[in-house]
Amino acid sequence: MRTFLRAGAVALAASLVLWGGGVPAEAGYPATVHAARTPGTPDPATEQPPRIVDHGVEEVGLAAAVEPPVVDLAALVLTYRNGMPREENTNAFRWNADSPGEVAEIIKAMRTANKGEVETREEAEQALRGYGYNLDLVQDSDTLRNYLVISEQTPCQRCWGLYILRYDTSSAAVNVAVEVPHPFSDESSEEIGIKAFLELDAKMFAMAGAHRNSNTATRPGYPNSRVSDMARSYESLFHKVHTNFTTRAPNATHVLQVHGFEARPGYPEVVLSDGGAQPHARLRSFAAQMERAGFTVGVYDGQQYPAFGATLNPQARHTRNKGGFFYHLESVHAVRSDPQKYAAIISALAQTLFQGSPGAVANIPYAADYDREAAVGYARQYAENRNTAYYDWSHRELGGDCTNFLSQVMHVGGWTYAEPVLETPVSRRSSDYWYYRSDDPSTSAWAWVNANMWASFAKKAGRVEKVKYLSDVGLGDIVQMGDTVERTKFHSMIVTGFDSQGPLLSYHTTNTLDRPLWSIYNDSRSTMFYAWRVVKVS
Repeated sequence: MRTFLRAGAVALAASLVLWGGGVPAEAGYPATVHAARTPGTPDPATEQPPRIVDHGVEEVGLAAAVEPPVVDLAALVLTYRNGMPREENTNAFRWNADSPGEVAEIIKAMRTANKGEVETREEAEQALRGYGYNLDLVQDSDTLRNYLVISEQTPCQRCWGLYILRYDTSSAAVNVAVEVPHPFSDESSEEIGIKAFLELDAKMFAMAGAHRNSNTATRPGYPNSRVSDMARSYESLFHKVHTNFTTRAPNATHVLQVHGFEARPGYPEVVLSDGGAQPHARLRSFAAQMERAGFTVGVYDGQQYPAFGATLNPQARHTRNKGGFFYHLESVHAVRSDPQKYAAIISALAQTLFQGSPGAVANIPYAADYDREAAVGYARQYAENRNTAYYDWSHRELGGDCTNFLSQVMHVGGWTYAEPVLETPVSRRSSDYWYYRSDDPSTSAWAWVNANMWASFAKKAGRVEKVKYLSDVGLGDIVQMGDTVERTKFHSMIVTGFDSQGPLLSYHTTNTLDRPLWSIYNDSRSTMFYAWRVVKVS
């Protein structure tokens, strides 16, 4: 894999907001309106807060983070594909009695690598190397997101494929996986797959490592199912990655599996299936979105288009059994080979996923004494007008009033102050404390007004749990935006409602009520998002 990496990490021109109140104009927000500061009140922006990293350790200043190598992830995948065996009946795809045990060990190493710790990643890298696999942590040059790439060394020994896991600690937009089981035989499915993976901010990408007819052996009892056909194999690494890196309801994965077919009489340009005779509602919504984009689309319902029903597809069965959503996408060559057309298909799926609430609200219990109704009511009342009982930090050059507003909302919802037993002049700088001083706002805890320190306090105090997917936020949840390099949070918002587009967010700087989350997300693709659920108030 290292042959794909640029020499050295590319420095990113990221705008870091130290105090975390405002949002850079390039993120799709109006520029901050600066107000005159109250006479005699010290400006807290003149004091440099510590950098709070994800594990909660405080560091003075802003020491540069170690960046992973920057790569064009789409180009990496296509270059890797070009080095895979594409011939049929060569038995390049290896399968024997040892293979199930090897698959289990590779999966174990992948799960270890995905824990998010340097030490476990190094342990996994060593284990994978024993099976002819490289493990690389990279940053995509387009999205600025971090990914784990698990790729078999070339020439491949087993030809079991390439796998990519999203590695960032931020919340992904929707719980999505993208799979390409038939490279070469379904020409251009790889291009569609990796583009969809990046555009949909998916969590997992899987691409088979050889032609579907590479191995001449067939699965016992299934004479038409070769062991090298990943859309028929229950034993393969491809399928085990699917089962290990997709999740069940209520936060089940949406799985897009990309295929292709030659145009035939009586068939439309695109055929969709979920592998069963009763397609789920989102599959039909996907079809409707594509039809509005100008495609002819059919949906397998047990009778129509039986050649592409995917009824024997193991990934489809597994996804349905987990309560998930499977999108078996078949398209003609004229669609697959046209970047504009397949981009329109991906856009149609994105609209389908983002419509309403794609997943169930995250299965994380709210704190019993968190008064969501009061918190949301306060947020709605003061989103566009500030409460004059609190100091207004919106004037700050390097920030604004958003986290001050969020802290007010949390306090109304039941959060109690966390104050030092013996207060000193530097107590307020610690992320162990969260409080407001109405008599002298400049002595309030930094965690009250700073987005990054608020998050550090909330996590260390156990007051919040992370919501993995933005699609699964509920009323009263918190959404923050962050910098891709330092992983620091710079903006705070709260979910105050829902409409047909999904969650609505309210926030200060600028003062906004009920802006669609997906509008913010689509305007801020190079920004990291974090979502939190209140599980304790003290």
